[in-house]
Amino acid sequence: MLVLYLSPEYLIGMGVWLAALGLFLMLLLRARGRSHQAPRRLMLVNAGLSLAMLLGVMTAGELAFACFADFSDTFSVSNVSKRWLAVHVDGEKNENGFRDRNELTTFVPGGKKRIIFLGDSFTAGHGIRRMEDRFTDLIAARFEREQPGQFVVANMALPAYDALSVAKLAKAELLQRHYEMAAWVYVYNLNDVDTFDPHTAESLRAIQSSEPTFFLFRDTYLLNWLYFRLVAFRNSGAQSYYENLRRSYESEPWQRVQGLLANVHRQCVDQGVDFRMVIFPFVSAVGESYPFREAHARIVEFCKAEKIPVLDLEPVFRTHAGEDLVVSRFDAHPNERAHAIAAQAIEDQLLDDFFQPTQSQKHPRK
Repeated sequence: MLVLYLSPEYLIGMGVWLAALGLFLMLLLRARGRSHQAPRRLMLVNAGLSLAMLLGVMTAGELAFACFADFSDTFSVSNVSKRWLAVHVDGEKNENGFRDRNELTTFVPGGKKRIIFLGDSFTAGHGIRRMEDRFTDLIAARFEREQPGQFVVANMALPAYDALSVAKLAKAELLQRHYEMAAWVYVYNLNDVDTFDPHTAESLRAIQSSEPTFFLFRDTYLLNWLYFRLVAFRNSGAQSYYENLRRSYESEPWQRVQGLLANVHRQCVDQGVDFRMVIFPFVSAVGESYPFREAHARIVEFCKAEKIPVLDLEPVFRTHAGEDLVVSRFDAHPNERAHAIAAQAIEDQLLDDFFQPTQSQKHPRK
């Protein structure tokens, strides 16, 4: 229940406010009954009752948001979105700290083949309520349908992970501890370059540093959400962030990421680890005028030069540009439909060597 995630301070404050509002309304009703012979006093009491009704409606809206609002936003700045992450990501982490129901052991029991996906919020399923609807879980489900008991798919992704985070995780966990795996797939998001670009980092800080100081906007749910909607409407930080991000692939930040990925790939080759990559586009912007197409081309070119098997999902999503592919108008992360499209493409174009052909594929009809 979402109520369980309300802080004691919020519950105490709301209790005090409801008691005060109820007392205020009771006093006004008593005063109204004594004011019929005093028109001016009655007018003031009626004005007070109107104010009490307005406060009551706002309080009801706040309580509805506090108890039932369960959705995310793109940058997870609102209290509603922060709670969404607490419930659906932090609350669903396994013993290894990732949003996955299976424990990540060094060796795979039962002789199964394991495929590990690493990435950020796109891979973790930001905005996706059911883990079963993420592309990693859809891929796992198909493996289980077609090759029962032979494969296990692990999701080692967290929101805010970038290229540096993934490289550190790979070295500390997958490579040094020698995890048994059939393949390791890094799902690369275009903002994974952020760590190495001070311009995008500054734009992101401008978005995330809009935290209100006034308690009514800081410690509530409805008013806090409305506050950030106003900030998003008036702030050009998001636009500058994406423009700076696009430019980062034309300069040093992308060069530094290339060096990082090349080093990770060499370590994988040395240890016999099958390393592959997926490039996930910003699905909210896909289409003929997609502004990051050149960045995708640079990443693909690098992977081919390094002999890293790579799947660029941008051409795949371009054919679905007219569909609803994002979580909501306030959250640009890929929704369930986008995850299903990604799963199908990854199965058919990157992991096809792991899927056994069906009988119809072995013996096509003439």
